[in-house]
Amino acid sequence: MSDQSNSEQIRIVAEQVADTAITRFVSQHPEVRRSSVVAEIPPPLKWAAIIASAVLTVSASAGLIWMVTSVSDMSVTLARMDERMGGYISAQEARMAEQERRITSLEGYHREGGR
Repeated sequence: MSDQSNSEQIRIVAEQVADTAITRFVSQHPEVRRSSVVAEIPPPLKWAAIIASAVLTVSASAGLIWMVTSVSDMSVTLARMDERMGGYISAQEARMAEQERRITSLEGYHREGGR
């Protein structure tokens, strides 16, 4: 026999031994089969995930509600400030007009020589 035929026979015997070993191992350990592998999540971990997701959902909802109410309050505050500024500007314009009138009158008085 040649070396090639010996190596071929050795390969065939090794494949048969490996196949037999795998078959025995799988028959003794049914959890290894791919179709029956199911990852079981422990119930406390499931409850923890439910509670965590509920807390996150409530937090996100509360944040959204807070943001909407804050923007609404800011809008009202801005409208009030706008009204106040409008009143303040008109009061300033009236004061400036009165001061201009008084300055013009005073300048006229001094131009005439204080009479």
